[in-house]
Amino acid sequence: MKDGFIWKGIHSNEKKFKIISLPSISTFEKREDKIIVPGRNGYLINTDNTYEGEVKSVEYDYFDDKFDDIKKWLTGSGEVIFSNEPDKYYKARIINKITLDQVLKKFHSGVVQFECQPFGYFIDGKDSLELEKPTSLHNPGTIYSEPTLTIWGTGDITLEINTETIKLTGVNEYITLNSELELCHKEKIHNQGFRMYGEFPRFEVGENKISWKGDVSKVVVEPKWRCL
Repeated sequence: MKDGFIWKGIHSNEKKFKIISLPSISTFEKREDKIIVPGRNGYLINTDNTYEGEVKSVEYDYFDDKFDDIKKWLTGSGEVIFSNEPDKYYKARIINKITLDQVLKKFHSGVVQFECQPFGYFIDGKDSLELEKPTSLHNPGTIYSEPTLTIWGTGDITLEINTETIKLTGVNEYITLNSELELCHKEKIHNQGFRMYGEFPRFEVGENKISWKGDVSKVVVEPKWRCL
């Protein structure tokens, strides 16, 4: 990947940007409260095991005068890929007002700030994996993932992932479990939560065993691997 960033599917090079600096590669901060107990050495930590987002800034020079096009491009929410982490994308929104400071004719400089949700997502974690028999999947990330699973089959089905069991009742053709959104649905609009018993699946770091019982032809997995 060329030096720069991809936003809304467009590389910054296509917009005639020269990148001055990219965000540092860093981990996301866990939400923690430090508790001091009088009469006790040190401190205690209270956490709900969730993470803060982070603002990632890019400094650039711009060698053109299509300002309206740039202002239209650098807005809103989406996925951003930085060239110093070409295998990952971040879910982000642009939070700053885009200002292009003129240095010379057709030469401007500026900064764009991406407010990123916690976790960098591996691009290949979007690729669907089709499982036709029980198997195991390796999570290459540094934190558990919240996958989307589509189970193709009929009737009552039991899905087992590691030590967790999910029971699905009265499945007709297929059913989808979206762990990230905590939705059990069909065709993205029909709520099927009443057919699901158990917790939404997640893949721990390392190996994850997947098996099932019932009339199942295949399980399609979008793993959504991610890292801190």
